[in-house]
Amino acid sequence: MRRNILIIVLCLGILAMSAQAVLAADDLFGKILEKGELVIATDMTAIPMQFRDKDGNPTGFTVELMELMGQKLGVKIKWVDYQWESLIPSLLSGKVDMIAANMSMTLERMKTIRFSNQYFLTGISCVARKDSKLESWEELDSPDITIGTTMGSVHADFIEKNMKAKASLYDNRSEYLTDLKNGRVDAVMDDEIVCMDIVKAESDIKFLKGLVRADTYGLTFRQGSETDRLVEWVNNYLLNVKLMGDYGQLYEKWFGKKWEPSWID
Repeated sequence: MRRNILIIVLCLGILAMSAQAVLAADDLFGKILEKGELVIATDMTAIPMQFRDKDGNPTGFTVELMELMGQKLGVKIKWVDYQWESLIPSLLSGKVDMIAANMSMTLERMKTIRFSNQYFLTGISCVARKDSKLESWEELDSPDITIGTTMGSVHADFIEKNMKAKASLYDNRSEYLTDLKNGRVDAVMDDEIVCMDIVKAESDIKFLKGLVRADTYGLTFRQGSETDRLVEWVNNYLLNVKLMGDYGQLYEKWFGKKWEPSWID
């Protein structure tokens, strides 16, 4: 009897050790801590969220938020710059650990990837040349209008599904701005925060009245148990920096106004 009990105990111990080994092998959070490096994919063309300074170094609100996260986690952040449409493929192929790049939290994307809690509340806006007769974004809903936007973005999806206008798709912001100034497109649709920076930097560009819709950004991860602990830690980090004031300080630094928590926070 004692022998049978001993065998059962040994078997249970072996099973527990095997389960721990499988968990360790499949736990991205543990691998990141062991390696001392968190690899983040982004698109460095979205001033003031993430971009390169005059010396070519990553900077911006999202960059500083993630660098602070790395400090609290005790690891180095490695940034990998991709064009927008390559971000999710780079994540799913395992080339990077996560994405931090103005990614809207859509139900369609949630079919293949998982999001953290939202880390930024914004909206979708439109801009046009100052010499344009257009005044509001609703005036763009016409088959005679062409709107420039980023390939693979929620803006491109919105135009296709909800508007009569044609969409002209681009790899990055500099390309659609060039075509806007040259008259190849009538307007540009992008995140409100990006449009604000465009109007600030370009004297010949104006805002079109009205917000297309509200939008939220989430940090992005692969689905599955592999990322469970990492996503849990990231969510706790986001809550902590909002409660302790770090988030508000970064927000005021990059946007020139106080951060006001919304109901969604």
